[in-house]
Amino acid sequence: MIDAPYPSPPWRLRGTVHAALWRVPRAALPGPLPDGARPLGWGRSALLATVRAEWQPAGDLTYAELVVAVPVRLGRRIGVAITAAWVDSPASLAGGRTLWAIPKRLGRFESVNGRTALADPQGPVAIFADRPERILPLRLPVPLLVLQPDGSGIRITRAAATGRPGLGGIDWVFPPTGPLAILAGRRPFLAVTLADAEARFGL
Repeated sequence: MIDAPYPSPPWRLRGTVHAALWRVPRAALPGPLPDGARPLGWGRSALLATVRAEWQPAGDLTYAELVVAVPVRLGRRIGVAITAAWVDSPASLAGGRTLWAIPKRLGRFESVNGRTALADPQGPVAIFADRPERILPLRLPVPLLVLQPDGSGIRITRAAATGRPGLGGIDWVFPPTGPLAILAGRRPFLAVTLADAEARFGL
């Protein structure tokens, strides 16, 4: 476990967020999920979300991350269970694990000519390639509920963000032998960007 100082919640973060929703076989969903949580989807398919963020110095922390989450229903609550996350900040890793039971791990993000490669000590994880996009001249509020198993129950965390929405934004590529092989060769059925995002995590 990496021990590094981190801000007290809520974390106030500013940057750019790219998110995508994928349709995957229900039986292949990553876990663990909270006890009693039901993945959202239809038939033998379920939804999986990926979020790529670049948090800038204007916020409490500066770091890059990739988050993988399963949208779930738990009783009357609808939220996400984060099953994996890569960050390049020891402070984000330590805070995410301690405060919110998010299974963050360290990764290395290297950007060259509009392409960013993410790798961890086990090998390549993902590649993100910039695409032209149109950002709308309005700000959209985005609430979020995170439901994390923490070994003794469920840790519930609220978050909220605002930003200027746009469709598309990056291409997502996942190696067939990497930790996200379930997404290799697939295309998201919805991909969005939140530009000039302002987020608060841990409300």
